[in-house]
Amino acid sequence: MSSNPERSVSYVLTRAVSNYMDTEVLMLEQSTPTREAARMLQHYERDDIIVTDLFKKPVGIVTDEDILRKVSDASITAEHTTLKDIMSTPLITIHENASLQDALHIMRDNKIRKLPVLSKKTEQVVGIILQGTIANIIRDATAIQPRLLSPPVKAVLGNLGFVLQFAGVLLLVPAIMATILNDTVTATGIYLTTVLLLVTGFFLNSYGEKAALNMQQASILVFSSLFILTLFGTIPYLYVSPFEGESPVEAFANGFFSSAAGFTT
Repeated sequence: MSSNPERSVSYVLTRAVSNYMDTEVLMLEQSTPTREAARMLQHYERDDIIVTDLFKKPVGIVTDEDILRKVSDASITAEHTTLKDIMSTPLITIHENASLQDALHIMRDNKIRKLPVLSKKTEQVVGIILQGTIANIIRDATAIQPRLLSPPVKAVLGNLGFVLQFAGVLLLVPAIMATILNDTVTATGIYLTTVLLLVTGFFLNSYGEKAALNMQQASILVFSSLFILTLFGTIPYLYVSPFEGESPVEAFANGFFSSAAGFTT
């Protein structure tokens, strides 16, 4: 069992901000009147606005507190005030593939509590990550709750389940072709393999979770998926029984290596 809170927190903080960001972001152009912006905040029940230029590039941020503070100033005419006049700039952002640890460092260094998240491809805002969200994630990770599987193991199992299910779906094609050609023996063997792959993948997904893998986890995934696929791929060879006159051990060994050759090529 894994119940080490420090290890859990360390793992969680390596996750990308895109997994936890709020994707519902209110974005308005910098020429938007302050009164209209306040109405939009109330309508969408948000407390911040990402201010953009004419090309949808983020240039600043305005919070509900900014609007209240600026509009309450007697020297400012609300009717003629735009978001450009009251926004905080330059806008401090983070890319979607950055880690939660990176987000915390940026927030701490700049004394802010939220970060707009940018797409790595388009450089446009795709979400916003809050300090409170990260705090809740850390609090949940530090809760002393014994778990059967550690987060890295769950990540490997989740991805392995996806690979097996995907392979099972692909094997439906030769199974259907064998059925059409009335080769029922071959079709039955392939269908058995397909069912085993889909069922095994389902159970692995139930215990695991789809997450990014490091090099060590990816290596484990590659070797384990190849072994399981080869093992299940032995079934059609044994079912068709092309190795007549051989012992069960020899038949299994020949089927296993034939299956391995098929999957590796």
